[in-house]
Amino acid sequence: MLNGKYELIATTIDHEEIGSYIGYGIRYGEHTVTDISLDRAKIENLIERMNLNELSPLHMMDIIEDFLAEDSNFFSCN
Repeated sequence: MLNGKYELIATTIDHEEIGSYIGYGIRYGEHTVTDISLDRAKIENLIERMNLNELSPLHMMDIIEDFLAEDSNFFSCN
């Protein structure tokens, strides 16, 4: 059983070419991955699944990489 839980983080990013935007990421204790997606709902859904399945933080990056690959495949198929 996990001692903590995954949480949503929002970061304002100032990009020289495209301006400011809010990127959503995930935090678990001291482990933080920022700017995963612009879609808050998708990240909230991912966090919900990670918490329900009590995902070990050791696997957090693998799950995020899979999430990004799924998003990438969706756009390349259309």
